[in-house]
Amino acid sequence: MEEKTTKVMDEATKLNVPAEDSQKMDEITLKFGKGCVGEEFQGKDGNKYKEILVPNQDKDDHRPWQTFVVKSNHVHENQYGKGMWCKLPANGSTTLKRNVKIGQDEQGKPIWDTEKTKVPNKDLKKMVESYKERSSVKDKIAEKKNEAAEKTATSKTKEKTHTKSKSKEASL
Repeated sequence: MEEKTTKVMDEATKLNVPAEDSQKMDEITLKFGKGCVGEEFQGKDGNKYKEILVPNQDKDDHRPWQTFVVKSNHVHENQYGKGMWCKLPANGSTTLKRNVKIGQDEQGKPIWDTEKTKVPNKDLKKMVESYKERSSVKDKIAEKKNEAAEKTATSKTKEKTHTKSKSKEASL
């Protein structure tokens, strides 16, 4: 036990960091919906992993979504059962993969390749949680209802003024 603590202390002194800080790591919590979590699979190393989908930030981008892989025991369901979350090191980076169509073979079948991008985890958090910035369908419906209500209100006031002017003309 003493050997482990001295090793940690030696490493901490090399980095000019207190021993307590070297054991504690800054983490980022990524929050995402259940629909962004793929099926569990077993890796070549024997560990179980889950694939996490990263939605495209631009709603007009129709390419396949990017993905990254996390150990399955690091992916958790939130307390309400509606969403998922995982923690990643704040100073680390993650490799994102995206399937890209590069052409067609002689039979007309598409040929796919994998595009890999290394992203800092802080940027990954922004990418995964970009859906929060988008307006939802419910918001759009509420906006449409408000616009329709305003249009009907203005048309009713126009009808009232129109009928008043007709009644004035009839009385003359």
